[in-house]
Amino acid sequence: MEAEAPENNGTPSSASGSKTESPSQTPVLNISGRVKPNLSAPRIRGKKKKAPIPEEPRVNPGTFPVILSRILLKSDVPPVAPPKTNLEDHTQYLCFLCLEKPAARKRAYHMFITTEKELGKDYDHTRRLYENRKEYKYVNNISVQTVCARALYRRVQKKFTDVEWNKLGNVFETDMIGHQDIWGISDRVYAMRTEEHERLFNYIKFLHSTKS
Repeated sequence: MEAEAPENNGTPSSASGSKTESPSQTPVLNISGRVKPNLSAPRIRGKKKKAPIPEEPRVNPGTFPVILSRILLKSDVPPVAPPKTNLEDHTQYLCFLCLEKPAARKRAYHMFITTEKELGKDYDHTRRLYENRKEYKYVNNISVQTVCARALYRRVQKKFTDVEWNKLGNVFETDMIGHQDIWGISDRVYAMRTEEHERLFNYIKFLHSTKS
């Protein structure tokens, strides 16, 4: 007895009912690696803007290690400090103990070099030198952080030609003209410090460019 074929129920078979995709709809595998431009995307007219050139950072004791790293290490990250060492203890300062001589209408500035660790101790020591001298009156301090305090010390000695220096070259006097005299001295020293740092920065750039 022959087996009967199943009824179709009006539904087309999978072979006869599948749709054939047109060549334009068939996805094409990209094996070349090239990216085709999107022709439907709108064009941007006008000249391309150049990327802004970053400004060089201002030279100061805070940015100086980063600047050195950019030049010598080609990195924006400063060198890692060695362990168990507080580098701030060795930060150099050029300091001035500011005094007044009311009777003579003069101001005196005692200049000395110290470090972060010895800053308070050296100020106390310098102040005690004038405790028993009645002509002097303690007024204020000027502390200038710098990379090389000795170089700045000598620069002040050389550039401050309009003041009266003692024989040792560590104390100078000025006329008491106004209340802003101390800030004027401070501004002059800070300007000299900036010049010193820029000269050192430019010298390092020169050594790096010449591979010295």
